Amino acid sequence: MINISVIVVCFNEEDNIWACLESLTLQSYLIDNFEIIVVDGGSKDQTQTIIADFVKEYSHIKMVVEPRAGTAIGRNAGVAAAQHPFVAFIDADCEAPPDWLERLAYNFVEYSKSDPHLVAVGGGNIPPPDSGPFVQAVGVAMDSFAGSFNSAQGRQFAEVKYVSSLATLNVIYNKQAINDVGGFDISLGSEAEDAELNFRLFYQGKRFIFIPDLHVLHKFRPTPTVWFKNMLRYGRGRARLLKRHKNMWSISYALPLIFLAVFCSLALIFFHPVFALPILYFPFILIYGTILALKKNRAGLSFHVALVFIVQHFAYAIGEASGLLNPQVK
Repeated sequence: MINISVIVVCFNEEDNIWACLESLTLQSYLIDNFEIIVVDGGSKDQTQTIIADFVKEYSHIKMVVEPRAGTAIGRNAGVAAAQHPFVAFIDADCEAPPDWLERLAYNFVEYSKSDPHLVAVGGGNIPPPDSGPFVQAVGVAMDSFAGSFNSAQGRQFAEVKYVSSLATLNVIYNKQAINDVGGFDISLGSEAEDAELNFRLFYQGKRFIFIPDLHVLHKFRPTPTVWFKNMLRYGRGRARLLKRHKNMWSISYALPLIFLAVFCSLALIFFHPVFALPILYFPFILIYGTILALKKNRAGLSFHVALVFIVQHFAYAIGEASGLLNPQVK
């Protein structure tokens, strides 16, 4: 058994925080070996009241109020308050299965025996089974190259594998490693702060392992409009990282820019019919979405999966392109 501090960062999460904390109180991990630190960013709703109720009932739960805005600041506050040498992160809109912490700890201990450079172990995220069709479609779409560029953020890999980054909604870190690189970059606010931390660790030779079938239930953005805004923010966040870390560039991050440039060429359609070819993207993505839905035995989600892709591809591309062009984004 290793001692772990579980960190949950939240702001105005009254609709989600109860289910998240309830799932953490039901962990099979020995209660003497972990604590739960909830960092609230100065919520204006009933979030703090709900957290306070848990604090009263469970001695291993404590609340830290960090009124400064930004997920990065909240994560750093959680790490600073952590009493234990290992820190696990889960988001407030997620729920953990009962063996979540036990499996994170077991796999970290086992794989670190043969890999002294191992710094984090984590898993994926899937939508709750009772989610609406759009949320279910997000889960299907993200489990594909076109949805996640094969990052561990959305894929449901079938085997244990080394990855370059893990999402901070389902991960355990060696706390000292986070502190050694200066923690999360607070200048990023709530944009790509976990990816940036992981990049710095990875660039120093640290290693990350993804564990299959170790999922948390994640309440993805429930509507196309909210999904668009979220992907726009993700794209802008990626632009910030590409400006800061030139060696982060790869073909996968150039693809959104190429995608947007190709669609901008539609403006030239009156000069030659060949510039109409980008329109073929829409029937292609519908067919692709249908294939993915059929593979998941969710044929009824075909249209929604295609819609997720369309919203995501345009929003992320616009966010990344605008971020790269805007000198204020840095």
